[in-house]
Amino acid sequence: MTISKYGPFASVFEKGELTIPGYLELLHLDGPGADVVIDRIQLALATEEPRRWIEALFDDRNWRPHLVGAVAILLDGGTRLDTVALWRAIDSGSWVTPQLVVTAYFADPAFQEHLMERIRRRCQVNAPSARSPVERHSATGPGRTVYRSANLLASLLSMGKRLPALSLFLQQASADPDLAALLEKDIDNAAAITDSWCTQVIAHFAARQHVLIPRAI
Repeated sequence: MTISKYGPFASVFEKGELTIPGYLELLHLDGPGADVVIDRIQLALATEEPRRWIEALFDDRNWRPHLVGAVAILLDGGTRLDTVALWRAIDSGSWVTPQLVVTAYFADPAFQEHLMERIRRRCQVNAPSARSPVERHSATGPGRTVYRSANLLASLLSMGKRLPALSLFLQQASADPDLAALLEKDIDNAAAITDSWCTQVIAHFAARQHVLIPRAI
């Protein structure tokens, strides 16, 4: 993975004073270096025009830059960045879809509409192609397309349950046998990952006096 194309965000991928590459601290947000990496992202956001770099992060087929872009969007708080590229990454079946859906929940005023649209179309994703199975596994994570759809469905349901306005829609979706069958193919337990990352990111941002509130409410 070439990191120079991410401009000021390139440092986030480096180890520096950490024991692991910076992006890995964002995967679960439960390591001692997570705040160091968030600080790096905050510094990168101070550049004059971060939008193009954020789009480059999300448009990469590799899941690692997606994590960096997600935290950047949360830090931005809707000041300069939108969620268009974020949803593109979600629709590509990114391996870190749970983390991206959490980000969309807090960052996108139209989260409810996006959620309903994707569930209605059975969470279809367009996974990027790769030259070999090994390359695909490294860049986009394990699993066939149907497993990525199941991952997205579980993530959306997990965050959607937090919005009372979606209760009837989710009740009807849960009664759909096709969706129930798809949900059973969630081999990664995406709902648990979604809930855990949501809890962790709220705590990290609260420690920075940054309260995360879903913009859809």
